[in-house]
Amino acid sequence: MRRTGTATYATGQETAQRILDVARRLFMEEGHSKLTMRRIAKAAGMSPGNLSYYYPTRADLLADLLQYVIDGYIRQFETLRDEASDDADEQFRAVLGFVFNDLGTRETTLFFPELWVLANRDDWIAQQMEKMYAQYRAILVDVIGLINPQLSETRKSDLALMISASIEGHTVFVGHGRPHRPRTRQLRDLLIEHFLRLVKETSEPRGANGNRGQT
Repeated sequence: MRRTGTATYATGQETAQRILDVARRLFMEEGHSKLTMRRIAKAAGMSPGNLSYYYPTRADLLADLLQYVIDGYIRQFETLRDEASDDADEQFRAVLGFVFNDLGTRETTLFFPELWVLANRDDWIAQQMEKMYAQYRAILVDVIGLINPQLSETRKSDLALMISASIEGHTVFVGHGRPHRPRTRQLRDLLIEHFLRLVKETSEPRGANGNRGQT
């Protein structure tokens, strides 16, 4: 029997995925306050008792929901990188381009800002969200290392965090229905080339003794 997160996957794998799909839709459309186990069960067409077989608590379900969401992105990133072959620059462009374009989808525009709001009020959700984003940043760290192998792990991680934060911040401007949505392509291309140049030109910070070194 295989387990993903806290949900038991055997003959019920399709049911578990349906639960997560329903939970994601409710999270986007009705907000986290309406995401109760009873509401999810009703929307999924099952009893609360049946739902609890897969997810005993709301926390269990939310943990799997965030992993379910990021898994889809990770698979897409892997495909894009494979298609770019060994060209690190193209891998970088492909991954960032996909993430930026994804900001314009209704699902992303609604889901992630709702998650950010919840994370501001709930430390556990904030921790789960960080775990989710860390998997995405690990992809960026790997590609950055291919582009600029001289960078330390700390420096690569800092760059990945800055790039991720910058892209996510564009959601309120170029997301679904947002005022600058028509300028998405121009902003995306400008951002990608700017960050690609930054990655190539970045070096280790100078230490207190004036030599290059990690801080």
